[in-house]
Amino acid sequence: MKVKNALLLSSLIINYTSSIGAEVDHYTDYTETPVDSSVLLNQIANNYIAKAVSQTNETISGCQSDILYKNLKKYFANHMSGELVQDILLDDNYPKRTTKLKDSIFANWRILDGTVMRVSILSPGIETLSPIINVGNIEIGTDKLEHMFGMGFLYFQKFYEKGRTLKHVLNFGIKREKFILGGNSFATGVFSYGDLSANFNGMRFWNHMLQLKDDLLDQNIGPYILCENDKFVVNPDKSLDFKNYIDISMNESVNCPKFSKKRTVVKYINQLSILSKKY
Repeated sequence: MKVKNALLLSSLIINYTSSIGAEVDHYTDYTETPVDSSVLLNQIANNYIAKAVSQTNETISGCQSDILYKNLKKYFANHMSGELVQDILLDDNYPKRTTKLKDSIFANWRILDGTVMRVSILSPGIETLSPIINVGNIEIGTDKLEHMFGMGFLYFQKFYEKGRTLKHVLNFGIKREKFILGGNSFATGVFSYGDLSANFNGMRFWNHMLQLKDDLLDQNIGPYILCENDKFVVNPDKSLDFKNYIDISMNESVNCPKFSKKRTVVKYINQLSILSKKY
């Protein structure tokens, strides 16, 4: 019975780990800065926008935004279903910095500090750390793209389509971050303000696709997609540029998270500071 329960717990944790946003370590090997990949990232993303537009036009008549968004989310989603994030993770030639959990600031996490994190450390094949990429000379974890695409879309639906207040939407994100997406002892034990920032900018990202309403920051840089003669078309005058959405607030070494094991993290960072001064 104990073995069966242990296997069930492991299975639940693996499934949970796959569904939640991963964490990121900006401190280990922080002097190794990946090459700025913004041009490559933008190229991949704009190609996927064109694919989604083509697929939508092939399956329906008229400009139905819900079908368009469904096709866009084949490419702009989390690491389980979104092709753009998978491209980054699986392409060895994509410029990124990868850190293993056992070598990270979370290496000494205990089960009560973050169950998912601890089980991941002890279980080969389970990895909860996102690689770091450089977009416009700002280093972020790929998990921030996942938050932009996933939670950002939920923000977009609530604020722009359902008319909920911004306060309601932001509180929704805080609750998700605290109870589902990492910030509790059962999950990873990391409450990330950078994730919340990515959620907000993801809402803007999705609004700019068709740009039916004004941007919250008065940056109406869309639409990337137009409706002409009952067909969606890529706007030839405006293309997606991730530098319009990725800012320093998504870098967790600047916008620091709440760690369940703060003392251990601080000690680790201090050791890195000593090493950097020594060498």
